[in-house]
Amino acid sequence: MAPNSKLLTQNTLKRYYRVDEVAEYFSISVRTVYRLIEEGELSRVKIRGCLRIPLGEINRYEGKLKKEMD
Repeated sequence: MAPNSKLLTQNTLKRYYRVDEVAEYFSISVRTVYRLIEEGELSRVKIRGCLRIPLGEINRYEGKLKKEMD
């Protein structure tokens, strides 16, 4: 689990996260999150013009990182 996993478990009803929240969760910069999105590594949705990353996508990407570490 990521060091900031509390971020994603605080609110069990929350299904979409802002870019800055994802950056905090993975301990990376906001620019890196945008780069991951641009490169197709991380999927996103737009809700009324606001960029959001679904919880399932965060979990998928985290699983991919864990597999790469093995």
